[in-house]
Amino acid sequence: MKSVEKTGKTVDNAITDALIELGATTDEVEIQVLERGSKGFLGLGAKDARVRVSLKELPEAQDISQSADTGAIEEIIPEDKEEIKVVVNENKHKGASIEEATENAKVFLNSVLTEMGLDATLETNVVDDRVYIEISGEKMGMVIGKRGDTLDALQYLTNIVVNKGHHDYVKIMLDTEKYRSRREDTLRKVAYKFAKKAVQTKRPVILEPMNPYDRRIVHSALQDSRTVKTHSEGKEPFRRVVITPLSSNKTYNK
Repeated sequence: MKSVEKTGKTVDNAITDALIELGATTDEVEIQVLERGSKGFLGLGAKDARVRVSLKELPEAQDISQSADTGAIEEIIPEDKEEIKVVVNENKHKGASIEEATENAKVFLNSVLTEMGLDATLETNVVDDRVYIEISGEKMGMVIGKRGDTLDALQYLTNIVVNKGHHDYVKIMLDTEKYRSRREDTLRKVAYKFAKKAVQTKRPVILEPMNPYDRRIVHSALQDSRTVKTHSEGKEPFRRVVITPLSSNKTYNK
């Protein structure tokens, strides 16, 4: 039985990290809280929570040949075996409908939010085959997390649950208290500010590490700039955007 141990500021954060690494959902694992952690006094003596999350052992699949009525099967199988093969593959990989994906996402999110001790409501909207879910309620800071890390992790897990076993992918986008739009506005302002600095100093400006979503916003904000260009460097989770001034002088002091 595969298991991982994770630490986090809270038990929920540690569990979320473990689920992401295992690529599993809460109903597919067994969770053991090893240490609940403590906040300490004024930040002193604080301890992270620690959990062990293990994948449940799935029961062996039942042998269909022993339980099915072979005679009944033979009556409905046509002679063209190749045609049957195509039909089975299409049914096996049939993608989840938007309605099904939305309902599954809501069920999963409600269960997770309840485990987090949050009383929240979900409002859904479908745009261009994407399902947007707005989470509202009290203590939404717990849902957002530091720089949106918890919200991103929750969105990642929701997409895994909704699309598990399906060939066609239905994208689920989560937001709360308009965090995504506020974060995008902030990042665009940061991009413009440091683009101006790069031009003024005639030196590349290296931004702080960002997740892929945030980096895309910065690249998008400056993609049409006539004074700077952008690229990313480094490895996750420390990958960052570099803003470089466009100048005939390609030598920069580092």
